[in-house]
Amino acid sequence: YRLFETGDREEGRMAANLRSIGCEVHDFVPSPEDYSGGYPRGLIRIEKQFEVSALGGHFSGHMDGCALGIPEAPKTWHVLEFKTHKAKSFKKLEKEGVQKSKPQHFSQMQIYMHLTKMTRALYLAENKDTDDLYSERIKHDSGACETLMSKAERIITSNEPPKRAFSRRDYYECKWCDAQSICWGPESSEPALPIKTLSCRQCCHATPDIHSEGANWHCEKLGVPVKDLEPCEHHLCLPGLFSFASPDDFRNDERGEYIVFKNEDGATWEHGEGFNCYSSEELMKLRVKDLTGGIVAKTKELFEAEVKQCEEDVLLRYPKEDCETVWEGREKNLSEAWRAAFNEDLMSLEMINSSSFPDYKVAELPGGRVAIVWCNGRAEIRKGKE
Repeated sequence: YRLFETGDREEGRMAANLRSIGCEVHDFVPSPEDYSGGYPRGLIRIEKQFEVSALGGHFSGHMDGCALGIPEAPKTWHVLEFKTHKAKSFKKLEKEGVQKSKPQHFSQMQIYMHLTKMTRALYLAENKDTDDLYSERIKHDSGACETLMSKAERIITSNEPPKRAFSRRDYYECKWCDAQSICWGPESSEPALPIKTLSCRQCCHATPDIHSEGANWHCEKLGVPVKDLEPCEHHLCLPGLFSFASPDDFRNDERGEYIVFKNEDGATWEHGEGFNCYSSEELMKLRVKDLTGGIVAKTKELFEAEVKQCEEDVLLRYPKEDCETVWEGREKNLSEAWRAAFNEDLMSLEMINSSSFPDYKVAELPGGRVAIVWCNGRAEIRKGKE
């Protein structure tokens, strides 16, 4: 929070700097409803940035502001983009310019110019270590904008995730990415569908409406607008969510439609409404190895069972009442607490087993010990009693 607070504070300072040299700066949303005199109607200062959007509201951003009176072109309206940089990044910016050193920022300004019909942008950056300023005027590039808008529409309307940006799972940017498990496939302890919340937006039947406003979605299966994105019983996951398998066939039976998937090892499983198919909810609980050939798959086939929770829960073998609670505290202190308790480096130990559920993750380690991380940021170390 403090990081964003710092950025917001510096944006205000930079807007004030521009006003101090005579620029007309608008850095908040026009609000006719709040008009109380003293300003031109519609230009009342409220704490909300200008939002620009396209493609039915599915593509949007918040512009830092706009200004008139920039010394190099005083009669031309400019999109304003304020950024803060660390010293190394700032030095690179000074040497290479925005387009080369910060292509994402350059693209951001091109889109803002394109959607507001302005032809110039002013990029104003501050060195967080020295307070030095860097400014650069950017020209509208219609070709670049067309390319960016086409890319946005392609991603929004695509049924497949974008291609991987990097070639290695252990690349540092991949490690930070929330979509790592979808892009590269879930870890052995993770569910086959490694998402936190099921939504209509992950369904084959959902289509984004890019011709009206409001970022609306439409269900082709039921022929109705999607209002709250809460999934129904017909939810059919987009095949691209399963990077470890590919769709082999699309079928229907008396129960409904389903997709036959083939794993990389050739084993097949089915997802959808058909007989012996896994539902989307079940795929959020089952690991990849549970989908084919094991006791779960056999039980489902023989008894048409519904999976409520399936994974060997290590914690069931270490109930609190039968264990010594060695330590409880915040997750960030877990490794330190382990070292204090056992004089060992937790991260260097070889895991015997593990479980991962929405509420917690648990690792079983040599010596009858488990490390537990709860979803609320708490952690615990237990040791089985002899």
